[in-house]
Amino acid sequence: MKKTIVVIIAIVIVCAVGIYSYNNISDFSYLGCIKDNITSKDSNNSEVTFNVKNGDEIKFFCDSSVKKGTLKITLTNSNGKLIKNFQTNKNDTEQISLAKKGKYILSATYDNFIGNYTVKYK
Repeated sequence: MKKTIVVIIAIVIVCAVGIYSYNNISDFSYLGCIKDNITSKDSNNSEVTFNVKNGDEIKFFCDSSVKKGTLKITLTNSNGKLIKNFQTNKNDTEQISLAKKGKYILSATYDNFIGNYTVKYK
């Protein structure tokens, strides 16, 4: 009887850890991601597009470290209108309500940059 209870508790703990990891750590739970680790000066742009419905709320998880150069992380709509300019050189989470249906572009633009960035959204 004691072994059965111990096994059941162990299974519950393993399941809880798995669900937590999937929802909070795993890249599979996100709609998309842009990330890079630049070790020598580089200038480039990385972007990803995604579609939303009216009133969708998207949560962005941004983490970046700027050692040299500049990094700009932005969210724009399909017409090029700036929706959000994310802060860099910090770890931040922000939820944004997107009022209009359509395509949105998340981009990371860097110039003479050394460092890393990761932006995930769901």
